[in-house]
Amino acid sequence: MRDRAMRALLTFGACAVWPWAAAGAQAGAIRGTVAVPSAGISAVVIYLVPESGALPPAPPVATVMDQRDLKFVPRVIAVSPGSTVTFPNSDPVMHNVFHPSQHTDAFDLGTYAEGEQRNFTFTDEGAYVIFCHVHPEMIGYVVVVASPYLAVSDDAGRFHLDGVPPGSYRLRTWHRRLQTIDQQVIVPAGGAVGLRLSLEYGFPVEPRVSAVGARRPCGRRAPCAPSRAWTAPSRS
Repeated sequence: MRDRAMRALLTFGACAVWPWAAAGAQAGAIRGTVAVPSAGISAVVIYLVPESGALPPAPPVATVMDQRDLKFVPRVIAVSPGSTVTFPNSDPVMHNVFHPSQHTDAFDLGTYAEGEQRNFTFTDEGAYVIFCHVHPEMIGYVVVVASPYLAVSDDAGRFHLDGVPPGSYRLRTWHRRLQTIDQQVIVPAGGAVGLRLSLEYGFPVEPRVSAVGARRPCGRRAPCAPSRAWTAPSRS
């Protein structure tokens, strides 16, 4: 009796397709490029929101934005809520990391020397501009979106999103100098979608999954509304 039960279980295990295995096997991908109005513009954030149903959880991550050669490197990172970003100082000078805001999410990690590092956990969606009190020309952006399907285009404008379940999505973009794209994309089971996005100058929309905010102009030292991103001087 026990032997028959074991044989039946092994036969079922060999023939059955488990739901999570099927979902993984059927996942699709998006491969694309972003065309921008100027060669000096890069690092566009791209993310997906399903047109129906709920997003799977976007687990928080730990990542790094270095301070190197008087720059934030990389200049733009995209993470999920709850993620912790570490800001090491790799320069032989003092650095500082702060995000100015009229909201309660402003922070200042203080001034620290080469070889030291500080970190901050970003809990809410939005685009956070990062400055250095010591070197005002240093500008970075931490973009927080509650989607597991999130990418930043490289210097050649390329991006990819892997492991996307088949279905219909809204694909959205964010760059501080460019109008937001919000378009439908259908991901096939086990296939890849090729896209070419063309962005124009304009005011971006607050990056978030739950709702899309209004486009608003920004001053050099006044925050966008409702976005937390500020317009920076003569930087892409």
